[in-house]
Amino acid sequence: KMLEELDPHSIYMSSEEIKQANEPLEGNFEGVGIQFQIIRDTINVVDVISGGPSEAVGIRAGDKIVAIDNENATGKIVNNNYVLKKLRGAKGTVVVLGIARQGTPEIIEFSVTRDKIPIYSIDAAYMVTPEIGYIKINRFAAKTMSEFSDAIKELRQENFKSLILDLRDNSGGYLQTSVELADQFLPKNQLIVYTEGRTDKRSDYFATRSEER
Repeated sequence: KMLEELDPHSIYMSSEEIKQANEPLEGNFEGVGIQFQIIRDTINVVDVISGGPSEAVGIRAGDKIVAIDNENATGKIVNNNYVLKKLRGAKGTVVVLGIARQGTPEIIEFSVTRDKIPIYSIDAAYMVTPEIGYIKINRFAAKTMSEFSDAIKELRQENFKSLILDLRDNSGGYLQTSVELADQFLPKNQLIVYTEGRTDKRSDYFATRSEER
């Protein structure tokens, strides 16, 4: 009833939903370390995160998860929320996955100990020509600027003269992070962005960097 009195963009989110929404911005989550896609009611492993617990036990891209903790994990019950609820969990807890693998007739069981899984906001950083560097950023997260700094250091070793900053499909994120990133490119005192609310005064964000870069 309270939400009905607000604008149409206001929704209620439980504490668990807030946690899941913030995980990509905070830089990590606790789980088994895979990227998955649901195809025909079956959980398909699209990629295994390097250094994660699933890679450690031998799970591969292309595997199909057909059982979780000895219970069937296929059919109409399977959706994104189901998978996240079953595979994510506290660091140190164990989940048993039944895997169907092409070329192997029987189901393979893997015991995976959940761990902290890093989420990176920079997808790629490399030289596209001898003088032009390229960095693709998928979100403005808590650790984006440290990742960006590391990427720039690597490109400087290649003596880049110009930079392509790819923000296509960027899902957004923290305002302060996006301001700090813009500050790397704009001249001192240039207005980057401002915020203003119905009851909040306008707040301006200006570029602060002036040194050679």
